[in-house]
Formats: sequence, C-alpha cells, structure tokens
Amino acid sequence: MLFLLTFSHQLLAQQSPQVIFDQANELLESGDLIGAMEQYRNIESEGQVSGALYVNMGIAAVQLDSMGIAKYYFLKAKNFKTTQEKAENALEYVNSQFSRRSAILPKLPWDRAIDWINNVPGAAGIFVIGFLLTLSGLVLLYACWFGSFEFQNISSYIITLIITGSAFGILAFYADYVDQRYDHAIMINNSNRVYQNADRNAALVSIAYEGYDLTVDHWKSNEEENWLYVRLGNGQYGWIPENGVKVL
Repeated sequence: MLFLLTFSHQLLAQQSPQVIFDQANELLESGDLIGAMEQYRNIESEGQVSGALYVNMGIAAVQLDSMGIAKYYFLKAKNFKTTQEKAENALEYVNSQFSRRSAILPKLPWDRAIDWINNVPGAAGIFVIGFLLTLSGLVLLYACWFGSFEFQNISSYIITLIITGSAFGILAFYADYVDQRYDHAIMINNSNRVYQNADRNAALVSIAYEGYDLTVDHWKSNEEENWLYVRLGNGQYGWIPENGVKVL
C-alpha cells in the first residue's frame, strides 16, 4: 500500500508541470498574460524547461510589450531543435521592434571557431580526440622502444600525432575556459549606463538600451557585488548595474 501511495505521488509530481503548462496556456489564450507568465516561471523554477515553454514565455512577453525579455526567452528557445526555427522567426520580429540598435562588430574567425567547438563537439569532445591522438603517438613510441618498429621509419608519424594531440588538448582547455568565463546576456531595461568603473559617479563609457546584446565576463564581475563587467556589441568594455540584465 505504501509503495502504491509513493508511486502515485511520484506520478502526480511528474504530471504536474504539464498540467501547469496547460493551465498557463489557457491563461495566455484568455488574455491573462501576467497569470500565464507566473505559471510559466513556476515551471521554469522547477527545472522543467523546454523549447515550447520558452516560446510561450516569449509570446507572453511580446504581448506584455517587454521586448527585451521576449528576446531573452526566444534565444533560450533557439537552443532546442524542436523550436529553433520558430524562435529564429520570432527573433526577427522582436529585433525589428527595438527603437535603438547597437553597432555590432563581426566576430573574428578564431572566436567563431571557439563558439563552434563549444556548441557542436564540445570542449570534452575535442579533448577526447586530442587524448586519443596523443595516446596513439605514445603507443607507437613505446612499440619502437620494445623493438616492434624502427623509430626512423615512423618518427614523423609519432611526432605529428603527439604534437597534434597536444594542440587539441590545449584548444579544449581554452574553449572550456572561454565557456566558463563568458556568457551572452540581453539588456531588458529601457536603458542602463555603462561606466568605466563599478561606480555610478565614474566616467560614462556608453548607454545600453533594451535588446542590446552583451557579453558578460563572470570572473571580473565577481570582483564587484551587483555589477557586471560587460563587452558591448561595438567592442566597448565597462561596468553596468546587474539589475536589468538577463544572462543566458
């Protein structure tokens, strides 16, 4: 009997996010946007996230005229294959609604390569490849020591494998370092000043407006409470109050 009660409780717990999601959708359709958003956020706080959840949160934010928040949720939805295309179309519309747009410098090829590594194979995948290449070179080297091969005949292969594997390993560590230190963020307030130092009396660097794309340096941001050290799309760096910035 106890087992049945426990199983029933677990089953209800598993079903509850879907029930809440359906209720939130009904609120959204009926025009209760604030109620719908509260329900969606309850699901998000429980860790039961999905592309559909973020798309609906973005739609609710658009109807609430919170375009910065809408952009944030559509970018989150873009990370799910099932909603990637829908999110991209929604982002085109949202971006067209901002009255001010930041100048955006194109990423360097090296930065694009690091982004690709973190998003596709992952730093761990690159590290595994590097490890296997290095291991293969070491195995051949040991085989030469024990007389299975002549070192002179395969020395170039051994050196190439070890150097290439080591390079892949270093690349993996750097990609992981970038992934841990930096994050994409969206400005959701109407505007925030960007300062040279974490002080509202410091020299003004620029002004960030709703919808601006920012790159947050977490390591440097940890030096100051309630402030973020960011890179703007135009390449400028500065400190911005944490309030009003949503980190992806």
